[in-house]
Amino acid sequence: MKHETASLLESRSLQYMQQWLSCRDKDHRTEYLLDAMRHYIEAAEVLSGIDAGQKTHNACAQASLLSLQIRIPDINWIALPETKARRVLVEQSRFQEALIVAEAYKLNQPTEWAPVLWNQMLKPDLIEQFVAEFVAVLPLQSTMLLELARYYRNEVAARGDQSHFSVWLSPGGLPAEWIKHLGRSFRTLLKRTRDLRLRMQLATTATGFLDVTNACMKVMDKVPENAGPLILRRGHGGAYLPLM
Repeated sequence: MKHETASLLESRSLQYMQQWLSCRDKDHRTEYLLDAMRHYIEAAEVLSGIDAGQKTHNACAQASLLSLQIRIPDINWIALPETKARRVLVEQSRFQEALIVAEAYKLNQPTEWAPVLWNQMLKPDLIEQFVAEFVAVLPLQSTMLLELARYYRNEVAARGDQSHFSVWLSPGGLPAEWIKHLGRSFRTLLKRTRDLRLRMQLATTATGFLDVTNACMKVMDKVPENAGPLILRRGHGGAYLPLM
């Protein structure tokens, strides 16, 4: 019975959303959005009572998206096709809004976040805050980071001679001077990568971060895999000796 009740509440939410979408004067008809949000919240409460975890999560995600539509009405957030939802996700400069979109449209996957983070890397003044908020909620998956490293490498390779500041990539290319900003942004990701082997792999894949690669090798050279918590140095003949 509770499943049917939740389905009915969600259906009513969709009806209110459609009513709002069909309005010409959307700015003055937010009551439809409020009603839709209320029904999604009620559906989530019903579903949580029967331990329907994923369905509860989905209902909450839709309610959050409706809240976003009310709070930032200049952008159309609701009832988007998948392609447009991805575009809206990539365009977000604030992580909280991006996460709401990702959750509502089931795009909260490492492969979906790679282009989002790449877009933030083109804004070096925003990347640190975005990544800080990102890692507080989601892990920096190795597959996503390696994808970003490949993006970076391809961008630099396609740029060619960095001295020609008038050269542009197409489509969506960047002026050559922005490569410096990209490098700074990528270093932000490297600093957030705790796994030294992964950090070295990222630096090697991206190219141009020899200092990071050397620093990782220097640390790993001191600590063999079976060293445990001890910090060792390599002695004559390749043997490892504990540091005094």
